[in-house]
Amino acid sequence: MLTRGHPLVWRSFELFFQPWLRRRLRGVHVAGLPPSESLGSGPVVLAANHVSWFDGFLAREAQRHLRPDAVFRTLMLASELKRSRTLRALGGMGFDPNRPLSLRSVLRALSDVRDDGLVVAFFPQGRIYPSFRRPLGFEPGLGLLTRTLAPCTVVGLGLHLEQGNHLAPRAFIHATAPLRIPADEEAEVAEVERRVQDALEAIHRELARWGEDAWKHWPSEPTGALSKP
Repeated sequence: MLTRGHPLVWRSFELFFQPWLRRRLRGVHVAGLPPSESLGSGPVVLAANHVSWFDGFLAREAQRHLRPDAVFRTLMLASELKRSRTLRALGGMGFDPNRPLSLRSVLRALSDVRDDGLVVAFFPQGRIYPSFRRPLGFEPGLGLLTRTLAPCTVVGLGLHLEQGNHLAPRAFIHATAPLRIPADEEAEVAEVERRVQDALEAIHRELARWGEDAWKHWPSEPTGALSKP
C-alpha cells in the first residue's frame, strides 16, 4: 500500500488535478530555486509565507524541482486538514497550535520518515496574510520542526498571487538560498523570516516594474542577492 504523500500518489492525483488547477491559476512562475546538489543530505524544510488556499500546491511545485521523488509532507492546522480528505491523502499532517502535544506528536511522526528524500512544507505564520505584511510574523514552531529533523536544510519560499488582467491569478514563487541546520541545532526563525521577506520584496519589485507583464520577464533581475548569507 502506498503511504500518504508517496510520489506515485501525487502523480496519479495530478493527472486529474493539474487541469483543474490550470483553470484556477493563470500560471505558476518560479525563480531562485537552488540546485539540488546544494541541499546536502537529510530532510528539506520549505518555509513559506501563507497567502492562499493554493500554497501547499505551490510548495509542491518547488519540491518537484528540488526533489521530485521525495516523500512530501505539509504541516497545517488540524481544523483545515479535517475538512479535506484529499489533503490528508496527499501527505497533509494536522496539529492544533493551542495544544503543544499535538505538534510534538506530528514531529514524532515526521522523525519516523526523516530520510534523505523527505521534504516538509511549513507555513510559520499560522494563518493567511497578504504578502506585503511586515513583519511576516513567523511563529517559533519552525525552530522546533528543524531541530526535530536536523541535520536538515531550510529553503525559504516567498509566495504571492497577482490578479492581473485575468479572472484567474498568477502565482509567483521566489526561493531563498539553502540554510543548513546541523544536528542538535535549530533554524533561527528571525533569519528565515528575513530571507523570505527579501524574496517577497524581489517579487514586488518585478510587479512594480512590469505590472501585468511581469510574468513575461520573470525574473528580470539577478537572484544572486538572495543567495548571500
